[in-house]
Amino acid sequence: MPKVDLVLLHAPAVYDFRERSIMFGPVSDMVPSTPVFEMYPLGFTTMAEYLERHGIRVRIVNLAVLMLTKPNFDVEAYLRGLDACMFGIDLHWLPHAHGSIEIAKLVKKVHPNRPVLFGGLSSTYFHEELVDYDCVDYVMRGDSTEEPLRILLKVLKGKGDLSQVPNLTWKDSTGAVTINPLSWVPSDMNSISLDYSFNMKSVIRYRDMKGVVPFKDWLNYPVCASLTCRGCTHDCVTCGGSAYSFREHFGRDRVAFRDPDLLVRDIAHIQRYIPGPMFVLNDFLQAGRTYTRDFVLGLEKIKLKNPIGFEFFKPPHEEFYEFLDAHLPDWSVEISVETHDDGVRAAFGKSHYSIDQVEQTVKDALRNGCSRFDLYFMSGIPTQTADSVRETAEYIRHLYAAVGNDPRLLCFLSPMAPFLDPGSRAFDNPEQHGYTLRAKTLEEHRERLVLPSWKHIMNYESDAMSPDEMVEATYDAGLAINRIKAEAGVIDQKVAAVTEKRIGEARLAMARIDDIMEGPAGDRDRSLWALKDEFERLSQSTVCQKSELNWPRSASIKHVAAAAGLIVSEGISHLTAGIRGEYSPASSSQHTKPMPQPAAVSPAAKTPEG
Repeated sequence: MPKVDLVLLHAPAVYDFRERSIMFGPVSDMVPSTPVFEMYPLGFTTMAEYLERHGIRVRIVNLAVLMLTKPNFDVEAYLRGLDACMFGIDLHWLPHAHGSIEIAKLVKKVHPNRPVLFGGLSSTYFHEELVDYDCVDYVMRGDSTEEPLRILLKVLKGKGDLSQVPNLTWKDSTGAVTINPLSWVPSDMNSISLDYSFNMKSVIRYRDMKGVVPFKDWLNYPVCASLTCRGCTHDCVTCGGSAYSFREHFGRDRVAFRDPDLLVRDIAHIQRYIPGPMFVLNDFLQAGRTYTRDFVLGLEKIKLKNPIGFEFFKPPHEEFYEFLDAHLPDWSVEISVETHDDGVRAAFGKSHYSIDQVEQTVKDALRNGCSRFDLYFMSGIPTQTADSVRETAEYIRHLYAAVGNDPRLLCFLSPMAPFLDPGSRAFDNPEQHGYTLRAKTLEEHRERLVLPSWKHIMNYESDAMSPDEMVEATYDAGLAINRIKAEAGVIDQKVAAVTEKRIGEARLAMARIDDIMEGPAGDRDRSLWALKDEFERLSQSTVCQKSELNWPRSASIKHVAAAAGLIVSEGISHLTAGIRGEYSPASSSQHTKPMPQPAAVSPAAKTPEG
């Protein structure tokens, strides 16, 4: 009998990245993970916690981290040693298109009689193409698959019919495909929980530290995220998580919020065990004033000490910052404004605020106790020219001067790469937004992912600037912003010098790749392989030092004691289950009573406005 019911596997973006020479460039500069995108989605944790609470045994395995940290790690042998009723693989972000399918092929090779399930937003978009692969049996569609997954596992144990599993695309033993209705679209997020103690207990259960960490350097920088909602009220044209995308492709026409009391409980639980900073994703201001008040006052009530950062989709007013500072000791802000140019931002789908409002909100936040303000810009967005990208750097110079070179302001710019999101307005109607797609199908994206550089991998070309112009403008702006931050004293001069040298080397590497690709086809692989170590070094951080993203953290004796208590509790539970000859997951400390079950379909009630 399998040891677990479900193993959730996270693949690297490119499965055989260790055997390929690819210049990924700055595509991962703005996220904690490396260019193989080893950070698995938050849904892994919510699904695992939900299923375990319902008596289903789940294990998370981050294959990407294991492959990164163990040079001789044998993926096939490791998979052969796993045993489960079903194997689940995420294809949430499209950059995993190559690795996820290759891992599925290996699972089918070593476990031919075990079903393989895919899930995530990209899986949902490509579900019909995905289920046609021989290595894929099921695709779970939608943004909230915890309960459908529970029903599927129940069916696999002989209790029910696959045709009754909501959101499931599946094929039977003859290969015939059935698409069940996308009927499970819960109206709130109150039945799930982001319980990071599940990950900690998994380390004890399976004696596997690296296989469960969210990303490679997490133990050195234990950052955690909390999710406000599923869905969005905004409509950025390149975003696969926009209101349009959820409505047209993921069955959601109303945002599903998590009750503020439950969100506070999630954060309190994180604070108990983990000393790192926390990010609250998906702009809670979308839920309205009452939600905002209850959430912030709830954080004050639990005496929040960890640094906490909030993602906002538009510039808040000064009164809001005053409210935050009155109730929280260490808070920060993150806004992606994309560009300094109001016309370009409007073409992107953000016409609801101006760059003057951005400048004002930065000043207001810093004046009212904000610990850090991260401001993100992008290259490659609709109607944006190469000159406009470079002008963004000059605007950043102006902005630093306007705030007196306050080091709490951190500005970044990165390319919109490697892909336009499937399901976004721009992907569905590229010509309307000034793009030409280089890849449309899942298989075409898989083929692009193994091309030699981020310029070649991109699935789009903009009418406003060529790929070559975008690469040059991105490096030009990155170089300028690096110098501006050094001149302002925001980053150390030595760090800036290292970044400047690295940008110069990256440009030379891109030129060498172009020369190789123009040369004899038979020499390309050998010539690219000779540059592999250089490509890897230049892709870890490119237009900025990745450590610039990190916030301070500190551990206390309370964290040590709480972790030790969890270890003892899980160890006793695991030992007792072994003596009984059964598995009995330790109950989550977050759940002292049953969680309410959500309604199956979103109500027609209007979403509160932020």
